[in-house]
Amino acid sequence: MKKHYLFVFILVLPLVLMAAQSMTIQEFELEIWRLTNVQRAYYKVPLLSYDHGLADLSRLHSQNMLKHNFFAHKDHLGDEVGGRKIKYYPSLLVTAIGENLGKFRNSTGAFSPLDVITGWMMSPPHRENILNPEYTHLGVGLVLKGDTMYATQNFATPITKMTSSLPKKLSTDKTYRLSFAYLSAQPATKLSATLRFPNKNISYKISEEQAMVGGQPLPIRWTSQTAFYVDIPFLAGKGDYKLCFGFDGGYFPEGITLRAQ
Repeated sequence: MKKHYLFVFILVLPLVLMAAQSMTIQEFELEIWRLTNVQRAYYKVPLLSYDHGLADLSRLHSQNMLKHNFFAHKDHLGDEVGGRKIKYYPSLLVTAIGENLGKFRNSTGAFSPLDVITGWMMSPPHRENILNPEYTHLGVGLVLKGDTMYATQNFATPITKMTSSLPKKLSTDKTYRLSFAYLSAQPATKLSATLRFPNKNISYKISEEQAMVGGQPLPIRWTSQTAFYVDIPFLAGKGDYKLCFGFDGGYFPEGITLRAQ
C-alpha cells in the first residue's frame, strides 16, 4: 500500500472571515471538502467523494492531538495514518492513503474554511495531496477548543469497502458470504479477489495444469454496478486468512483478516 506522509503545518490566522459559531463542526468539515473540490476542479483534477469513515478517522486524530497535546502525523500510540486506518477502519481496503494536518489559533475562536484551504494550498506538500489525481475519496475531521482548532484531512484511493458484519467466530466447517461496495475508479471487470492461507506452503489446485501456492482465487459475484459478494471457504484449516483484492488476477497485500477456528 502506497503511503504519503507529509510534514506538519501550522497556520496562525491573521484575519477572521467566518465565526465558528455560525456553522456546526460538521458543516465546517463539509465546507472544507467542498473547497478542496473547488481547487481540484480549477486544476482539472477529478473530484473527491466524501467518505464518512475517513471523516471519523480524521476526527479521531484531531481529537487525540488536542487531548494528548501533540501535533504530528504520528499519534500518541506511534501510528501514522496508514496504521490508524488498518486499526480503526479495516473494512476499507485502499491502495494509497495520505493526510494533511493543520493547527489554527485565533483569539476570538472564529475560523474560516476558506482560510484553512488557502493555507494548505500555499504549502507545497499539502497542496500536492489536495491536487493528487490518484486520490478518489476524502474525509475531514475538526476539533475546536477555545482559541485553537485542529484540522485533519484523510485522503485515500479505495478499492472496496466491506458492508457485511463478521460473526464473532468463524468456523472452518462453514462458508461465509461477504458483501462489498466497489469504490475504485478502475473498471469493475478488472477486479480480482484472493484468499491468502494461514500456511503459505499449502497449494490450491486451480486446474489440471495450474495451482496457487499459499492461497486461492475467489469468484466475484456482482449484484449491481457498485456492489458484489464473495463466498469464503476455509480450505486450509484453522488460522488467520486474509481476503485481498487487486486487478487482473493480482492483489494488494492489505486485506480483511479472517480468523477461522
